[in-house]
Amino acid sequence: MASGKAGRTDYAQWDKVANSLVSDVEKEEKDEIEREKKALGLDGKYARSAAEAEERQKAKEVLKAKKTIDRYKDREQAVKTEIKGLLGPLDGDETKEERKSTEPATVRITRDMLDAGKRVLVVADTSGSSVSDTIVLTQDLSHLESRMAANPNMTPKSYEEDAENDVMEQETAKTRAIYGLVKAFISNVHNCTILVKCKIISGVLEVSHCSNVVIVVTKDATVATTQLDLCDNVTLDYKDAPSSKNQAVMPGQSKIYWGEDKDDRIFHAGVKNMHVRIWRDDFLESEITCDYLKDGAEQIGNATPEEFQFVTSVIDGELLTEKVVRAGNTTGKNGRAMTQRELDAEQKMREKAEVMAVAMAEDMIKFKDKDGNTISKVEPPKPPPAKPEDDEIEEIYTSMSPEEIKLVVAECEENKTRGNEAFVAGEYGQAILLYSLSLDKADELPDKETPGKKPLFRRDLCLSNRAACFLKLGQHEKALQDAERAQEMEPTNIKAIFRRGLALHAMARYQDALPVLAEAHKLEPANKQIKQALQFAEVRLQQELRKRAEGSNS
Repeated sequence: MASGKAGRTDYAQWDKVANSLVSDVEKEEKDEIEREKKALGLDGKYARSAAEAEERQKAKEVLKAKKTIDRYKDREQAVKTEIKGLLGPLDGDETKEERKSTEPATVRITRDMLDAGKRVLVVADTSGSSVSDTIVLTQDLSHLESRMAANPNMTPKSYEEDAENDVMEQETAKTRAIYGLVKAFISNVHNCTILVKCKIISGVLEVSHCSNVVIVVTKDATVATTQLDLCDNVTLDYKDAPSSKNQAVMPGQSKIYWGEDKDDRIFHAGVKNMHVRIWRDDFLESEITCDYLKDGAEQIGNATPEEFQFVTSVIDGELLTEKVVRAGNTTGKNGRAMTQRELDAEQKMREKAEVMAVAMAEDMIKFKDKDGNTISKVEPPKPPPAKPEDDEIEEIYTSMSPEEIKLVVAECEENKTRGNEAFVAGEYGQAILLYSLSLDKADELPDKETPGKKPLFRRDLCLSNRAACFLKLGQHEKALQDAERAQEMEPTNIKAIFRRGLALHAMARYQDALPVLAEAHKLEPANKQIKQALQFAEVRLQQELRKRAEGSNS
């Protein structure tokens, strides 16, 4: 015990020592907790679950997409020509001295009004007296020329009487010319008619914050997609306007009008009282009126009803307005905005294809349960050729000629390759079918009952890949059996080991999954997926053990 003067206890020193000891113990406990968290992947550095990992990946993709969009916007801004006040000042703008004429006015936008090299047109901040005042995007804009790098791997299509393609390009040409506006924006324009008579290369016309405007897309224009935001009383007239797929009509081919292709669409958000009309030879063929409130716009999260997006297009010959339930993006991934009707149709097609593929596969492979009973049949696809050495074939196998073996191996490889393509496309049932076809064909090879030799065809690869398909479809027992068979054939097949571990994990057999995943991690320590799966299995096992302990104590 600490002593003070005259043999008395120095309580201040005692408190100091005691507090120091308590702090040391607390620090050790805290460090121990942090070490345990780190070992279990709970320190925030690694995701604690598949859901958290998915959320982190989504956040990365969103950030990447935002950067892509920002770069796109910066590039677009650099090529914009902005023309304001064409018909006069906006109503209530008393800073301007201009006065609107009582006579209808027509203003034509031509090439000489655009800055050099700027091929994106913005018509903004103007108001006419009525829809009798007109702004014309003239055909002259179709002759705007832009230079693009020539693609040496692309050659122009040719057909009879095609004068343009009869002209041979110089082999040394490094650029090619494209003609027309790249894109057109109409922003904050009121009380007028806008005639679109020019080619728009991207096929996109964007309209925002406009009112009492009639937009006429003529037969000389190429506008496939129109986006309208926060507009009131806008009319869209398509007068013999061509479809986006109509830019290169060959001799004898009938003209495709706007609305006859699924990509001819009008997107709109926060738009009130919009009229869409399709005209053929001056006869009104179809029309519809759209209003975001009447059409059922609603607030979702932080998004207001004005941000709720609709799409109007021609369905079965009639204009139809639908809600957009999956938004598109500018990155190319899932780029097409889709309605519930389209999603349902797509899902139905996928399900039908998957059922057909798995049904065909059912006749080809057999799976057995632990007692040896057949639990299912399934079958796969067709691949390209491997190149076994002729000397080895002739030396070991006499039941088939080298040429016959090469043909069988070629078919096996072809089916495997097609299976890989189906897997990448998300067609897992079709991939199972193709991998099974490959394995079935491989049974014809003379090395089937010759273990220990270099295989003429890597059956373990097909089994491992098929296991991945079953994992995707939630058929974990089948995935486990395929992965185990693949590992038996090739003990160093890292994918087979990993997928065996994933199947065990998915079946909640965490204690069995851990050593398998640890084996995969040992073989490929830099693989982040394997490391993450191992951490998940450790966390799940700890959670399971805790629950058992709590259950036994209660």
